[in-house]
Amino acid sequence: MALTATDLFNDATTREIGGIGPDQVSQIVSDLTGVQQMLSAADPQINNLTDLHTHVIINQLNEEIATVELANSPTGTPILGTDLGQYVGRAINDIHRDIIDIAQGDPGVQAIFNPTPLPALNTPATPFLDNATQTSFVTQWIQDSNHLGQEAITIENNGFQGDIAGLVQQIQTFENNANAFDQSQGGLWSARFWNEFRSDGTTGTAANALIEGLQTHNAGEVNAAADQLAANSADVGSNNLMADGGSYANVVAAAQATAVTPNPDPASPPTTTPPSTTPPAGTTDPGTPVAGDGGNHLVTDLIALLQGGGQNSAAAVVADLQALVQAAGGGHNNGLSALLGDLQTAAGPAASGQPTASAPANSTPGASTDAGPSTGAGSADFGSHHFQSDMAHHFHHMWG
Repeated sequence: MALTATDLFNDATTREIGGIGPDQVSQIVSDLTGVQQMLSAADPQINNLTDLHTHVIINQLNEEIATVELANSPTGTPILGTDLGQYVGRAINDIHRDIIDIAQGDPGVQAIFNPTPLPALNTPATPFLDNATQTSFVTQWIQDSNHLGQEAITIENNGFQGDIAGLVQQIQTFENNANAFDQSQGGLWSARFWNEFRSDGTTGTAANALIEGLQTHNAGEVNAAADQLAANSADVGSNNLMADGGSYANVVAAAQATAVTPNPDPASPPTTTPPSTTPPAGTTDPGTPVAGDGGNHLVTDLIALLQGGGQNSAAAVVADLQALVQAAGGGHNNGLSALLGDLQTAAGPAASGQPTASAPANSTPGASTDAGPSTGAGSADFGSHHFQSDMAHHFHHMWG
C-alpha cells in the first residue's frame, strides 16, 4: 500500500523527535519533499480558506526542508539568507508544530493531510519581548496585514473595479518588507517567526494569494487571503510583547476595526467603493444591493456623476435609485420614478449591463477587464450642462 502525505509527515516527526543527526537528514528531507509534492498535486488552486491553509503548509515545508538540510552545519551558517545561530533546532520545531496546528485546525485540510499531533509542551511558549525596532515593525505589519486585506475585499465587493495595479504594488511591498526584516533579524527572533513573516511563510503565501485573487477576479481567493492575513496578525500579536512589555492586543483590535478603502482606479471613471467590507444585512452576496441600500451611496455617486463620471457613474446612481424606489414601495414617488427613467435612458447600456460597441477594452495592466465602458470617444458626456440642468429639475420636485 502506497504511503500517504500523512504517513510521510508522521515518519519525519518520529525521526525529528529522535534528533536530526547526519544519518537522518536525507530521510527526513525525502519525507518532507514527498509531503510537499503530494499536497501540491492534491490542491493546485486556491479558492477558499482550506486551499490557502494547504498552500501555507506547502510553502512552509520549503523552510523546514532547508533548515533540516543544514541542521548539522557549523553555527553561523546562513539558512535562506538568515543566521539562526544556535537556534536551528528551534526553527525546525516551530515550523513542524505550526504545520500540524494548521492541519488540525481545518477539517478540510485533514481530508487530504491529517498529521498526528505532538504532545503539548510542558510549559507554554513565553511571548517574545520585542526590542524597539521589532515593536515598530510588528505594529506596522499588523496594521498592513489587516488594511490591505480590507482594501482588496472592497475592490472585490465593487465588482473588481478600482486601482488593482496600485494595490498589488502595495501588497508586494508589504510582502518584501516583511521577508527582508525577518531575514535581517536572525537568531531566536527569526527561528520563532520566520514561518509567519517570510515569503515562504504565512505572510508571503497569503499576500501572493491576495494578488492572484485580485488579478484573476477570484472572490474566494481574495476572501481567504484577507482572512488569513488578519488571523496571522492576531497570532503574532499574541505571541509577542512590545518593548515596554505591553500587549499588541489593542493594535490588532484597532487594525481590524478600522475601515479602509483603496484609491479609485485612475484609468477608469470615478466610482464609489463601499464604506465597509461587511455585506449588507439580508444578503450573502457582498456585491448585491438590497432594498434601501441605495440611500447609503446616492449622494457620493451623484457627486461623482456631476463631476464628469461616465456611464458607470450613471449606472451607479440608477442602482441607488432603484433600491430607493423598491424601499419606498415600488415606484410610488413620481420624482424618483421620473429621475430614474431619465438616468436609465442616459446610462443606456451601462445601466442594463450591456457593453457599448464604441467602448474600448480596458487595457490597463492589472486592472479589471470587466470594468465597463470607458469615458473615451463615443461615450456619453454626463458632465454636460444640459444633463446637470435636468438633474436639478428633478431634484427640485423630489426634495424641494
